[in-house]
Amino acid sequence: MPSGDLISQLLALFAVLGVGVLLRALGRAGQADAAVLHRLVIDVTTPALIVTVLRRSGIGDGAWGAVAASTVALFACALAGVAVARALGLPRAAQGAAGLVGSFSNTGFLGVPVVLALYGDAGGAAGTAILVDSIVTAFLLWTFGVALAARMGGGGGGGGRGLLAVLLHPNVLSIAVGLTLHAAPIPLPVWLEHALGALGSATPTLVFLALGLSLDLASLRGRVRPLAAVAAVKLLLSPAVALGAAVALGLKRPTSEVAVLQSAMPTSMVSVIVAARYGCDGQFAAATAVVTTLGALASLPIVIEVLRRIVP
Repeated sequence: MPSGDLISQLLALFAVLGVGVLLRALGRAGQADAAVLHRLVIDVTTPALIVTVLRRSGIGDGAWGAVAASTVALFACALAGVAVARALGLPRAAQGAAGLVGSFSNTGFLGVPVVLALYGDAGGAAGTAILVDSIVTAFLLWTFGVALAARMGGGGGGGGRGLLAVLLHPNVLSIAVGLTLHAAPIPLPVWLEHALGALGSATPTLVFLALGLSLDLASLRGRVRPLAAVAAVKLLLSPAVALGAAVALGLKRPTSEVAVLQSAMPTSMVSVIVAARYGCDGQFAAATAVVTTLGALASLPIVIEVLRRIVP
């Protein structure tokens, strides 16, 4: 893996995030604009990206091994997040939030575009990243994640509607379309291929710009120690556990790298919503999302360098 090239591409994406932060600071754009970009990415450009990637390369060999390694990391860090928050004397609602935001990664909104930017279609890496997002993040968030949040936050159960919404989400439907087009294969008009490609390629830039516009640095005040502790679980422990699981399972590149990188992504924004909806500490969850997103500037290059030196 050409580590220097990967880090350069990551820094370019985070420079786009910096543009968003600057625009927000200057009052030229803000949360409302970020919400529009979020919706555009979720409903339009990411589905186009998924269809394009899966139609070309399908799901990579060993992708289910990446799912297994990422799942091990998720459960380990959910326990670690709760344990760290409890050790620091945080109330039960904050412990539940820590378990959620310390384990669920931003694998779809951030991880898939990053993997695509770093690897392209090589070895089915992007397809593997999509599978990890669908199973480890989306499915487990609306089952295990909701159960954890409801138990710790006292917000009641009832994740069935949320799970149904996930199954009918444009991203999930686009997986079915992409795999069908790959398996058939079904030819598409040239103009449609170009349109899907153009929309999909815009995803990484729009994602990082939207993240920059949505970062609220004021949410960090007063909770530096617990935020730093949970961020360490998310950004350091999670990829370390995923790496150990990948090595134990005998995964090879790029599958092993995708499992680790997806686990190394900052906190899932949807996990923040779930935490607040089911009675956990939503403010603490949102602040952790900010810290982990900013912290990924430093942690992701470190993870990439470790992968370059260790993974066979």
